[in-house]
Amino acid sequence: MPDKDTGIESHNRRKVLKVGGVSAIGLTGLAGCLTGGGGDDDGDDEETTTEADDDGDNGDMGTTANDGMDFGGQELNVMLNVGAIDTVHKEHLIPRVEEKYNLNINTQTAVTTEQLTQVQANPDNPPDLLIPDVIGIERASREEWLEPLTDHTDLVPQVENIYDKFVHYDGAGASWEVGEVLPVINTNLWDETPSTHAEVMQNSQSTAVVPFSWSGGPYLLLMASAIATGEPFDSRLDVQAGFDWMEENFAPNVSSEYGGVASAKQQLASGNVDSLNLFWDYMVFDMFQDDQPIDPLFRLDPAGVAFAESVCVTRNANNMDAALVYANECLSPWFQEKASEVMGSGVTNENASVNEQALEFGATTSDEFDQLSFPDFQYIWENRDDWSERYNSLF
Repeated sequence: MPDKDTGIESHNRRKVLKVGGVSAIGLTGLAGCLTGGGGDDDGDDEETTTEADDDGDNGDMGTTANDGMDFGGQELNVMLNVGAIDTVHKEHLIPRVEEKYNLNINTQTAVTTEQLTQVQANPDNPPDLLIPDVIGIERASREEWLEPLTDHTDLVPQVENIYDKFVHYDGAGASWEVGEVLPVINTNLWDETPSTHAEVMQNSQSTAVVPFSWSGGPYLLLMASAIATGEPFDSRLDVQAGFDWMEENFAPNVSSEYGGVASAKQQLASGNVDSLNLFWDYMVFDMFQDDQPIDPLFRLDPAGVAFAESVCVTRNANNMDAALVYANECLSPWFQEKASEVMGSGVTNENASVNEQALEFGATTSDEFDQLSFPDFQYIWENRDDWSERYNSLF
């Protein structure tokens, strides 16, 4: 994910847990985006109801396999993606998992490429668990850095409730929320709402462009290449045609390159720019909730850019079982619905529902996800350095 406002952030969670006092309760349903279902207790000691009561889990969703597991205060090292993804894990999922399984969870916050760098630099002592975009799952699976979740359905029973399209690369990772990387416009600065990616790029008067170091950089280049060639976004596109098209049609409209999520949103809200191209839908959900004059342009022509935040466990994890249990909680309907409520995202668990306000926002449902496309991730990794030099010289 893209937020470079803080870079990699270390966050050690140390707290006294009740050894032996963890309730023997089943994993509750967590699924894809942030919907409003499920309880908010996050392990309140004063509550007398069980988690199953709070979360509405009646035990029929494959959530009880890990009942009673107690890790005795062991440490689990987790790398989180940035922005609201980091927040929803720290505020909702991590306290729950720590209390429920008697764990101390240490976190670092970093974009997908930085997460992979950590794994590559520490092959014998990697983070136990990653929360990357699917582009990271693709590369990490090719490098054989990941332990397939589908090989551990005893500890990750929820993976069997995830729609097949959201279980990636032979089970190397699975997505817990979905959405779209798209243009976002300030509606006060547009007379008409654009209906195509080309219109947004060509008709903007002052736009902020995504850094190429974020995954949205290659996505923008490939979208321009798809426009220029008429070829599908998910094919191995002629990027020279894309560079030529952007130089003529898009670069003259670029007034800035945003350096972080917060600054990008501020530029858009203030009217310093009329659009962000491309941006992550969940990052402007709070602006939508605050009735700011923004419009995320979902499912434009050509097919929009799919986004699916995922969970994966490293093959050499020091605390494999605890990492797998965390992955299961991450995929459960309870957490997915909490994420949908907080982030405005879509869900991936067949037992989860998208939050009503998220649907009003435009959140991508499982069916609508089929209208979006992932780029050819291996093609990006093979050419990223060369493309980056040319992109940075253009903007």
